[in-house]
Parts: sequence; C-alpha cells; structure tokens
Amino acid sequence: MNNQVFNSKGAEIEIQAFHPGEFLLEEIEERGIVKKDFAEALDIFPNNLSLIFAGKRNISAQLALKIEKQLGISAEYWYNLQTAYDLQIARIQEQQNEFA
Repeated sequence: MNNQVFNSKGAEIEIQAFHPGEFLLEEIEERGIVKKDFAEALDIFPNNLSLIFAGKRNISAQLALKIEKQLGISAEYWYNLQTAYDLQIARIQEQQNEFA
C-alpha cells in the first residue's frame, strides 16, 4: 500500500495526522455541548476529557463506543483516527532512531 501523496508539481506532501481529541473538542463545541456534561455522559472525569482534548490521553476502543453512543459518530471513526495518529507518531520515532 502506497501512502504517498503528491502536489500538482509532483512533490511529495507529508500528511499530518491529528490527535482525535482535537476533532472531538471541535465536534462538541460545534454542537454546544458542555465539556463537563460530556465527560459525565462518557463516565470519565472532566480532567481525563481535557487530557484527550490536549492529545495527552488516547481514545480506547471502549471510549470510542461511548463517544459513538453520545454523538452518533461511529466508534470506528474515532478509533481509526487514534490508530492513524499512533502510526504517524511511531513512524516519526522510527525515522528519528534511524538517524540517531
């Protein structure tokens, strides 16, 4: 599978994955959902939700299911965003290890 993307001039474009917490924050803000209420609906502490928004805590499969139930956006979407982000971080770390 080729993960390369090129611009109109043929130069490779590096795709940046974003932590899914950034997307989650945007989604609940767009819907006008209070963060504290959302944390309660997910059965997690508000501080843990803030850590997810900040990209310092991951979205697990179990949490993805809870988000799906609250927002109506598939658990696969949230879990795949997390996986894409994790893979990108792993690739960056691998490249850094190659040059160290």
